[in-house]
Amino acid sequence: MDFFTSLLKAYEKAEEIGLVDQQNGDNPVLLPLYHTSLKSNGKNIISVKLDQDGSFYKAEVMADNQTIIFPVTANSVARSGSNPDPHPLVDKFSYYVSEVNQSQYDNFHEQLTNWIDYCDEGEVKEFLTKIQSFILQPNFLSDILHSLFGESYQRDILKITYPDSDGKGKTIDLSACFLEFSIVQFHGFKDESVTSYKELHQSYISFVTANLDNLGKCNISGRTEQITNKHRGLMGNAKIISVSNKGEAYKGRFKEREDVFSVGYETSEKIHLMIKYLLENKNSSTWLESSQYLINWFSDDLANESQLNIVKPVFNELFEDAEDERDSHIFIKPNEENKKIGSSFIKGQKLFSNDATYYVAILNKTSNGRIALKYFRQVQVSQLLKNLETWQENYSWEAKTKSGNYKLRTPTFNEIINSAYGVDKERYLELDNGSFKSDQYQQLVTALIDGRSIPNTIVKKLEDNIRQRQKYSKHWYQVQQVSLAVLQKQYGREFTPMLDHQETDRSYLFGRLLAIYELFEAQRYALDGSSQERITNAERYWNAYTGQPAKMMNHLENKIKPYEEVLKLNRPGIWHKLEKERKEIIQLLTPLYGNKEFTQPLDYKFIFGYYAEKQFYYTKQTKENEG
Repeated sequence: MDFFTSLLKAYEKAEEIGLVDQQNGDNPVLLPLYHTSLKSNGKNIISVKLDQDGSFYKAEVMADNQTIIFPVTANSVARSGSNPDPHPLVDKFSYYVSEVNQSQYDNFHEQLTNWIDYCDEGEVKEFLTKIQSFILQPNFLSDILHSLFGESYQRDILKITYPDSDGKGKTIDLSACFLEFSIVQFHGFKDESVTSYKELHQSYISFVTANLDNLGKCNISGRTEQITNKHRGLMGNAKIISVSNKGEAYKGRFKEREDVFSVGYETSEKIHLMIKYLLENKNSSTWLESSQYLINWFSDDLANESQLNIVKPVFNELFEDAEDERDSHIFIKPNEENKKIGSSFIKGQKLFSNDATYYVAILNKTSNGRIALKYFRQVQVSQLLKNLETWQENYSWEAKTKSGNYKLRTPTFNEIINSAYGVDKERYLELDNGSFKSDQYQQLVTALIDGRSIPNTIVKKLEDNIRQRQKYSKHWYQVQQVSLAVLQKQYGREFTPMLDHQETDRSYLFGRLLAIYELFEAQRYALDGSSQERITNAERYWNAYTGQPAKMMNHLENKIKPYEEVLKLNRPGIWHKLEKERKEIIQLLTPLYGNKEFTQPLDYKFIFGYYAEKQFYYTKQTKENEG
């Protein structure tokens, strides 16, 4: 099933289960056919309320963040040009005032009258008739303006000048403000607005359906529909389905542009409204930098209420974000419970079944008029879960929680990208190139969904970064943790946080030794409480050490001698533990001295030796302190 067909089926499924036009608080609404929505910014919508008899009650500016729903036509939904078509009922103030544009005014009322004439006698017809009767009254404009500004205002068509709180004249232009209508106690004690009145929405859908023409076969649905070349904009006016107005784009093989690809009006509406809903729903949409978005849904969980998020794996517990883990005294191994896939990728309750289908797409706004489909996949949920589990197993590393325990943590895509390509800034690792970052997001998404490994370019970049600690004075801890997670199962090798005393790999051993040098010095500083402020020689010479380990080993040996002596005198127990480890490492390195590769730069495995040695020290120290 292709992208558009999948969206069509999703919308029709939503119709079956009653998700369409389901208005629930601040949650996004999957709009009914031939309708659109507009969110208030506290200035752009005027709510006009009528009494039961249709007389004016009051007008007020709609509060910020409220959303209205109203009908549109094929021509008005993506209108442009010098004489744009009106919406059928709710529109900009200028369409209700003949002084602004007589032609637009006449078209508005002709359109509304046709809808009213179509309606059978009933409440919907009554609702529409009362609104039209009001807006045709001579005092229509003055009633609204008096309610909004009081008596002290001056009007120049729709430019209104009124005294502000300081008594100074303030001028605003209401031309672009939308008017939304409601009738107080229309149904008993219940108010009804254009937005809330679902029977009104259904009436308009019936009206449009009854007046369809230009019938033909839709290439997406396979059904006979009104064929259209006008499609809604998404992300402003940018379109995912568009037809060139230039004849040379299709002349030759085809007579008309509709011959290239025919799309039905109803099908177009369902596709675009589904995308709009998925983009607006925080559970089904994720911003991937620049103008790129990921949307995803399940065949049996259209709104993704399960809250699966492949881009941002999370845990219920907060994690330490300190840059220095020297005080990590509590060390608890991850248990089987937190290895479950749901702990990383699903924030809510799992509502989808294993035999359902998962859909994921990446949309990129390439210009003000175009949206490109960069990626689309549909996979069985059972396969998706396998891919997610594999990803978590391959790219997770322990992290310290706020409670002091350790749990497996899978880095987010943002953390991976920033750790690979970001610049060390004061607050966070920052990557300014939004387009490049979007491309990396896409590569990671496709790798995960398709069951492939993290791109090798990212792996190599992380390998380079862990050798350059000086570049990350602020956020080394993040770079280290992400690198450990990504590199732990590379090249057929597997490393764990546990120290392997039998490992004889040269890089691993040199990493262990680097940790020992750092610990000797850090524990000396801890004697006078300055461990957090002082940079050790191991950190200072990190880059050089990873490039010339044999040479820098001797250098660091000399550097730490003064610190060793102080520890030996004041903390003999600590000195003994560190010295024992150093001797073990040197003993394992000794057979490698004659190897020509001994002096070569270290590979990525050194970071695992370094990390494991430090965790071994702190774990042992904690156990002894507790004993």
